[in-house]
Formats: sequence, C-alpha cells, structure tokens
Amino acid sequence: MRRKYLTAALAGLMLVGCKEDIDMSERYVFTTRTVASYLDAHEQFSEYVRLLKEQPISSLSQSTVYQLMTAYGSYTVFAPSNEAIALYMDSLVIKGIIPEASWDAFPTDRCRDSIREVIIFNSILDGTAQDIKYYTAEFPRANEEFAITTMADRKISVTYNPDDLDDCAIDGICPLSKRNRDILTLNGYVHEVGYVVSPSNETLGSKLHQFTTQPESNFSIVARMVEACGLMDTLCAVRDERYETLYLQGAFPKFHWNLLNVDVVAPEHRKYGFTLFAEPDEFWEAALGKERTSITMHDVQEWVEAQKFYPEGTAGDDYRDPRNLLNIYLTYHLLPERIPVDKLALHYNEKGYNYRVSGMSPTIPVWAHYTTMGKRRLLRIWESKESEGPCLNRFPRLNNGRHGDYHERECLPENEGIRIRTDEEAGIIRLINGIIYPIDKPLAYTSRVRDNLARERIRYDAFEMQPEAMNNDMRCMSYFMRYYFSSDPDKQYFENLTVNTKETNFMLLNGRDQGWPNYQADEVLAEGLYDITITLPPVPRYGIYEIRMGVSTVSSTRGICQIYWGNDKDRLKVQGIPVNMQLGGQDALLGWEQDTEDDDYNAEVDKKMRNNGFMKGPEYIVANAGGTETNRRSATSTRRIIVREAMSPDETYYLRFKTVQDFLEKQLFVDYLEFCPKEVYDNPDTPEDIW
Repeated sequence: MRRKYLTAALAGLMLVGCKEDIDMSERYVFTTRTVASYLDAHEQFSEYVRLLKEQPISSLSQSTVYQLMTAYGSYTVFAPSNEAIALYMDSLVIKGIIPEASWDAFPTDRCRDSIREVIIFNSILDGTAQDIKYYTAEFPRANEEFAITTMADRKISVTYNPDDLDDCAIDGICPLSKRNRDILTLNGYVHEVGYVVSPSNETLGSKLHQFTTQPESNFSIVARMVEACGLMDTLCAVRDERYETLYLQGAFPKFHWNLLNVDVVAPEHRKYGFTLFAEPDEFWEAALGKERTSITMHDVQEWVEAQKFYPEGTAGDDYRDPRNLLNIYLTYHLLPERIPVDKLALHYNEKGYNYRVSGMSPTIPVWAHYTTMGKRRLLRIWESKESEGPCLNRFPRLNNGRHGDYHERECLPENEGIRIRTDEEAGIIRLINGIIYPIDKPLAYTSRVRDNLARERIRYDAFEMQPEAMNNDMRCMSYFMRYYFSSDPDKQYFENLTVNTKETNFMLLNGRDQGWPNYQADEVLAEGLYDITITLPPVPRYGIYEIRMGVSTVSSTRGICQIYWGNDKDRLKVQGIPVNMQLGGQDALLGWEQDTEDDDYNAEVDKKMRNNGFMKGPEYIVANAGGTETNRRSATSTRRIIVREAMSPDETYYLRFKTVQDFLEKQLFVDYLEFCPKEVYDNPDTPEDIW
C-alpha cells in the first residue's frame, strides 16, 4: 500500500492529505513550547525526532539539530510524519540504494548518514539571521521559491492545486497537511508533510545529458544541441569549490564598518547558475516536419539558416565554434545565472506598485537586460500589467509623456515577444544550478530585436550586470542585508567587477524597507582608497551612447572619484573632471528646480541641468517603495552623465571608478547605470522622456 502511494508521489504532483492523528484542540497552544517539544509531544513524528537527535548541526559541532530546535530562533519546519519517512525509505529501495526499507539496510554508515542529513537538513528553513518564519498565508505564490534556503542550502518552492488553493505541496511532491499546519511555537512554525522534502541534486548539464536519449522528456532536441556545442560540462558547475575552501578556512573575516559600527559579512558561497529558455521537441517537430527521433543537428542548423536570424553565422559541422549558426542560436537561449520565477521580474519600487500589498499585480513595466552566454548579446525580460506575465524581448509603445502613466499604449504583434509561462502547467524544470523554461516561439537576436533595443534607453541596476549576485540570492532580496567582498586579488568574487586595490572596502547593500530611493533596493558602495573596474554589458548596435550613473546624495559621506572608460582594461581613458557625488539638486549650480505646471519651463530646466552634466532622477522610481515621491521630484536623487562615446556591439567596454580623496570613509555610490543612444537623448522631434 505504501509502495502504491509512493509511486503516485514520484509520478507527479501529489496534493492529498496524510494520516491525521493530532488532537486539533491543541493546535494553537504551543506558544510556550519549542519546535522540539511540540514534535516530542506527538507520536506520529517519533521517527523524525529520532533522526533530529542523531543529526549533528555540522561536521565541526557536537550539537544536534534537535538541540537547535530547543533553542531561540526562527524556523519553518516541514516535518515528515512516520508514514512520510517510510514512503521515502521505500523510494530508496526502488532506486536500489538499499535492499529493504530499514535503517539497518544501508551498505555503509556514510550512506546512512547522508540520507539522514537529506531528510533533516531539507526539512528546515533557518530564518534566524533575518527573523523570518513562514505560515501558509505567507508562502510564495505558485512555482516561486522561499526567500531563505533550507539548512542544506537549497531553495524549495510551493505548488498549488488550481481547483483548491488550500491544497498545496512543497517542492512538487510533498503534500502539506490541510489540518496539521501553521503550528506556532516559541521558535517557529511546524507544518506536517506527507513525504520527505528532498530536492534533486541534478545539475542542468546532467539533466540535459539524460534528455539526449529521452524523447519523452520533450527536450531531447535542445539537449542534443547543448551536447553538440560542447556545453554539457559547463552546465554542470554548481559552486566555486576554491571559494568554499577559503571560506571554511576563515579567509573572509567580517568587515567592521566604522560608519555604522556594524559588522558586514562575506557571502558564504559562490554559486554558479544557468537559465535555459528552450523550444520543446514538439516545436521542432512542427517546424521541421519530422519526428523528434529523426531530427539531426544538421536539420536544426539548416532551419536556423533559412530563418536568416544570424547572417553573420557560418554553417558547418563544428558546432563548438562560437561562429557556427547552431552555436550562435543555442547560446542566445542561455544565461549564466539561475533566475527563479519570482526573480524573472523584480518588483519593488516602480511607480504605482506596492510590494507590501500581498498578491499585488504588476503596474508599469519592469525589465531586466541580461548578457547571454556565447557571443555577448542582450536578452530582455519584461513584465507589465498589459503583458500578462513576464516576456522575452517585448517592445511595446508606452504612454511616456510628461503627464502619461507609463503603461503600455499598444504593442504591435511583431513586438509582443515570447511569453514565459509561470503557471502550474508550465512544465518548468528546477535543478540545483539551473532552470529550464519552455517557450513556444523561436528565440533569436534578430535585427528587429537589436533595432528596438538600440532605440531605447536601457537602465541597469548596479548589480544586474553581475551574475554572481543573482546566483547567490543577492538581487532585490526580501530582507535587509549587507555583504562585504574581499579586495585580495586572489579572492575576487565577481567575474565582471574587479577590485583593484587592497585598500578598497567594497560592499553590496540591499535597502529593503529602509526608505532609501534606490532602484530595486540594491546599491554598490565602496570606501577607503577605492578603485574598482566594472565590465559593461554589450550595446545592441554601433552608435554614440551616453552612460549615466544614478546617485543619491542623502548621505554626507559621498565622495569624489575619477571615472575612466574604454575597451582596453589596462589603458582606460579619463572621462571629464572628477565626479563629486556630494552634489545634488540642493546645490544651486546644478540648476535643479521642482517641476511646475509649465512643461516648456520644465524642459528648459532639464536642458540647463544637462548642460551641467546632470539630469533629474527618473519619474519611474519611487523613493520609498509604495509611496508617491518619485526620484524626479527629489533634489537628492540625480543622474550624472559620465560618458558620451561611440560604442560597438563587438567590443567589450569597462568603467573604472577611482577615488581622488584621502578620506577613508568617503564613498563611491552607484545605484544604477543607464545606456542611452544619441537617437534618444538628442532627438529634435521626440525629446527623451522623464521616466
């Protein structure tokens, strides 16, 4: 009977209840008891309690996880019942790990201990550092992941029965009891689950390797494309093991920030990640008129060539060549960062949106522009009220006048882009280092896409250009956090950002709920005798671009830096005079004035500021998320025009920020960067919008 139940669980989403033995009259009376004492009081968790008492917190500690559950903290515990653990043991028999469902049947102590660790460490979300614990009303939406990880450092998600939203499962196959949930204790919530939470350890590379011989997966064609292009090993990377070792050896001590008298920690991990937007096999069967098992890589390459997506590409059998058509086509589908459903569109402080309102729908558009793998190209993710979900490469016309609302006015069919489905039926595949999103249209960096991008101002959050920030859960976090990064040249964290001097104190701050005017809450901050270099994303077309940096002057500690730019990282050109980040709209020489009812006068004010190398902040960003004061209306939020140069999509460009002061607590502050083509900022017919 247990085996039959298990087979159903492994086959797909299980949303059935499990055995209920708990006296519900006691459900809400455990606020004077801990998680451990609650579990102790109920026989149906006796096996789970036994494992908690056996499992050490770490290899360096003699304390057990059970002892942790008796102490102060903020824990969300998905406690498997005895029946749930028995089902999991049955699954190990099916997989051939043990011959019978017994803890005495493991071939080695190490194997038994690793299985116990899987059960325990994946059942607990440790929110102690951020004081976060979840009851069901605060669970993520469908397919989204919890903000904090399990004790095994894994992200887990929630799925819901569309016909009964009270019917939900953790990580796809672990049904949450309808009755025994939201048990509030002194140190967290307990939720009973009907199966052990055990996220897959499959990587994107290993899963695609399996798919190459599994036509039923519906991704066998893209899997064979990845294999042909020689990317399987790359997509197996999970984390930087050298960084892990250094961290455990204490090579990244806390940085004491004198300004606020607080300690700032280094990230515990340096993870890798990947996102694949993939046309499924059924798409290729329809496009090529052949059965999926008969489709060859030559067939796919011929089809790509016939579409004329990439006239610069070359045909041939060397698919590993980055100039090869198949390679060019495939790598545009791949991003070097794992983007979960809840981060496809980063909603925080765009005008009209209030993240504090649970379940609020999108308002004005939010976007992100990522640099793809292979040949560096831009891929846009866009979401608005009108787009009905996140989309790839959508280019609508916006109501972006001075008195507009910035909503989509219209979107031509050829510019609608490709919708990324995030519903229960989407077929999203989550892996330890990657996510596969099925798409129903071909994704390509066409001339139309490049032309549309080249006619728009592109705004990047300062950490949008750093894949490590997304892969290590630092982008637009749901809680306030600071991270410190080593300035040692042998311990650099970012691929696209170099700290050039050991005297640089480099940090990422997330200002969630702090009332800061930061775009998407994030900011880059450096102090000391700082000197950093950022690798810039590619431009879509050759042309003259203006680069601006968003600066908030609310702090008196902002400093003065010299900016350099160019495509030779070791010989960058000086860009103008040093930038004084203390100057804001409150300084008369900038020419800043609050907007009036006279649009012509407002335009003249904007022109005077541009002549001084400044711009008002965007109308798009609200200073305090959910509020009404936009950055344009704030004298302390301005943009600095720092570069105006010709740029090519085939070149890699860099920005260097170097202090010109000797004061150790004067800061480099970068909130966001904007790339604006001359066609936009110097258009005599249609002036650049205020958004």
